[in-house]
Parts: sequence; C-alpha cells; structure tokens
Amino acid sequence: MAVVQISKIQVRRGQKNSNSGVPQLSSAEFAWALDTQKLFIGNGSVADGAPYVGNTKILTEHDNLLALASSYQFASDDTSISLSVPRTLQGKLDEYVSVTDFGAVGDGSTDCVAAFTTAFNELFKNVNENYRKVLMVPNGEYLFTSGLAIPSGVVLKGETQSGAVLNIGANSIRFVTSTGLESASFDSTNRPQNIEISNITIKRVTGQLVLSGVANSTFDTVKFLGEYNLGNTVSSYSAEPAAVFWNNDLADIKVDNVNFNSCRFEANSISVKCVQTVVFDTVIKFDKCEFFENDTGIYISGAVPVPPSVITQGNNWRIIDCDFEEIANQAFKSTNGRGTQIKQSKFKNCGNNTGLAASPVAAIVYFGEKTNNIVLDCTSDRFQAAAFTSSATTASVIEVYNGDKVSFIDRNFATIYQSNSFVPLAVFSAFNKYIVVDYLLTLGEFSRSGQLHLTVGDGLSQVAITDNFQYSTPFTTSFGGILMTNFEFAAELRDNDDTTGDSSLSIDTVVLSYKNPLLVSGSAGAGGSISFDITYGV
Repeated sequence: MAVVQISKIQVRRGQKNSNSGVPQLSSAEFAWALDTQKLFIGNGSVADGAPYVGNTKILTEHDNLLALASSYQFASDDTSISLSVPRTLQGKLDEYVSVTDFGAVGDGSTDCVAAFTTAFNELFKNVNENYRKVLMVPNGEYLFTSGLAIPSGVVLKGETQSGAVLNIGANSIRFVTSTGLESASFDSTNRPQNIEISNITIKRVTGQLVLSGVANSTFDTVKFLGEYNLGNTVSSYSAEPAAVFWNNDLADIKVDNVNFNSCRFEANSISVKCVQTVVFDTVIKFDKCEFFENDTGIYISGAVPVPPSVITQGNNWRIIDCDFEEIANQAFKSTNGRGTQIKQSKFKNCGNNTGLAASPVAAIVYFGEKTNNIVLDCTSDRFQAAAFTSSATTASVIEVYNGDKVSFIDRNFATIYQSNSFVPLAVFSAFNKYIVVDYLLTLGEFSRSGQLHLTVGDGLSQVAITDNFQYSTPFTTSFGGILMTNFEFAAELRDNDDTTGDSSLSIDTVVLSYKNPLLVSGSAGAGGSISFDITYGV
C-alpha cells in the first residue's frame, strides 16, 4: 500500500497590536495577524521592482470595504468643479437612511411595524444626534398589522407621495415622547413635538392618525386615502373614525401649532375630527389642502354653551387656499367656538349629498357660534346653480351658517327681462342679518353699478332694502337716465321650505325681485343682464 505524505504549509503569524506590530516581511512573504485577523504580504525591495519597501494588506471578509473607499470626491471627473474634497464612501452613503435599512419591505404583504419602530428608535432616540436624519420611505406599499408609535423629532419623507404608501388598514398611528411615553403620561414639558411627515400616502379603512398631545409639527404633501363613497351613511359624528383625529381635554397638552400643507384628504367619511372638552385657543393651519369625496371635511366638536353662562372656546384655525369638492354635507362644521378663518378657498358641489349644486340640502360651512368666525374671498358654485329663480316659492339653502362675515368673489350673472311687475331674480338665506350685493346692471347700451343692502329684522319679521347706484348717462331726463332710474329692486321674506303651508312657522328665504318696465317715456324699454357678488353675515 502506497504511503502519501501531506506537507503542512504555514506562514508567519503573531499579534499586530503587540510589541512592534507587523515586521518588515521579505518579498512575497505572508504574515497573519491573529488578533485582528488581517493578512499581509511583503512588497520586496525597490531593486526588485517594488514601488516602495513595506507590506501590503490583503483584503479579507473582516475588512470594511466602504471604510477603505476613501477617495470619493463630488464631481471629480468634471473640471468645472475644483474645490470638492475627498471623503469616505461610508460617510457619503450615511447621509441618507431608509426604512429598508432596518428591514422594511414595501411589497404590500410584509408586516412593517417592527422595522419602522426599530428605525425610529435607532435614529430618533439615539443620544448621538448625528444619526437623527431624514428617514426615507422608498416607493412601495408598507403594511401595518398593528398600531404604529412615532416619537418626537421624527422626520419621515416618502420618495413620491403616490408611490410611498403606509397601509394602516384598521390600525392607527399615534405619537409618543422621545422616551416612549404614551398620551396618558404627557405633560407640558414632555410631549410629542417637532414631527415632520411629508410626501407620503396614508392608506386607511378605519384607522386614524391620532394627534392627541402633539405640538409644533408639520404634515406636508401627505395624502390621507380612505374607502368612503359619496352618499355612504354616517350615522354618528362622535363614533365615526376620521383620517386625522385628536382629543383636547387638558390645557397643557392641547394640540397646537400644527400645520397641514398641500395635503390631500380623499375618500374619507370625516377627514379631520377634533374633540375639545374644555376651553382652548388652538392654532391649526390648513394651507393649499384638498378635500375630495368626503361626507364631512373638518369637524370640531366642543363643549356646548350653557345659558346664561355661555362657554366659548377659541378655535383659531386658519384654512387658506384650500379646495373642497364632492363633500356630501359640510366642508367645515363646528358645534361651537370662535376665531376660525376660512380664506381664498373653493367649494365645488358641497352640501348636496349625492346631488349637484343646483339641488343643495345643507350648509357648506356650519359654525356653532357666530363671533369672529369668517369666510372671506371664497368661491362656490351653489349660488349660480341654485339661487337664481323665476319663482318666489324657491327656498334658499345657506352656504355659510352663522358666519360673522362671509364674502364670495364669484361674479354671478343672469338675464334681465322686461316686466311691469316684480319678477323674482334670486333667493338668499333669511338666517343672515345683512346681505350686501355689489352689482352691475346693463340695459341696452346703458349700464348702472350699485350696491344693495338687505337687512333682516329681529324675529324675521321684516326685511329692509336700500340701493345706492350710479349710471352711465349724466342726464336724468334722457332715455338712458329714465331707463336706469325706473328699474327697481324689491325684497320679501318667505317660508319656502315649510311643507305645512303655514308661513308663520319659519321664515327661511329672502326673495330678491326686480321690475324693468316695458315702456319708458312712451318708448320701448330694454332688456339686459346683471352680474354681482355677495357679502353677508349674522
């Protein structure tokens, strides 16, 4: 039987971090550092062709390749950039961090609660503030099978709003302190703050973004996407879950200074709901947001005033340049509170249930109290579609209920016909104490600009009308002057929504009529048109 001898080949070995470290190795001689698990080979002499005398370290599985890549330089191959400096590749890549770095998978079926929670804890609870970076969410659908807690200071940003989707289903997102305290333990000095969430979609069924206790935070370009269909029944505002919800019940942890910028609230029964049980002065802002296909856009439920000691609360909300479209009931509703300002916003097909603007059924904006609640410089399709009438029996459905001051910049228009008796032109709600109509009347080639003031008396018992105007011809005795001065407006209070036939039960409508005589000084009169905008209030 043959005997096979196997020789063992070994290389020099020792500890790199003891004595003098790795010695100078001979040409092509190996040495293994036992303590650091690194391998070296001798360069050889310069005479033999080595570029320099010394040792070369050989890469192994124990080396950090990114740390060794130390020559990254921004635009290094572009001569127009000359002052960028070399950096490590590791440092460059660590400028950005993604939820996928912590195990999140955006496949729509993998539960991502643990991965997001780990990312929040590792970054935003880290004592090293260098790692409190923007947490990126790459495009994908991230499933949450239980509630998600987001701590103070989180900055969460999606790759694209429609592409980065957090699917919370029936679960909720809540906010906690930087140490993980829940809402029951919040106080004025330890509560969720400085949170920024942007460029992302929160997809829901009944789950809610619960803001209770949050302050000084911003939601920018966030889509809140539900499953509501226009006309679905909302049986209870108090029980119905909202896309965004919070409860204000303690003064020192009230939700305050929270901004929603360019957000979209789509297919939610209630998009935003706030329940306030004590007096508050809260500052909430909605700027350039869109509310589409909701039962109710924004709902504030507060403490109900109890006479004779009227309890009021400050709702210092600012709703600016927002669009409300396909809203079955109210775009905004509050049970009470003062200080809400809605400005430069658009209301399209709101308060009509599943119908169109020509058949309104509810107020577009409903204020529980009137003081300092205003709607200014807004637009609505309701008046043009529903308030012009040829019948004095048409009922008016108010656009803004209890508005201290309301102005719409829409320029409404209608044809003016000739008649020796008063013809109904438009209807207004009698719930407004005053109505101001700025109009431009054109008859033939002549024009008249003026301002109507309609004032509804206490008890809805009478309506007064004044008309201040000027017209294009300077001569009152000329045809144009007589034509313009013979044109008259009149106003009448009516109970047009009372099906009992008893007009004394409830006055609801002011009917504005006009008379444009067929003959003027023996000559035929002239038809024309009218355009106007409206301001009113309680």
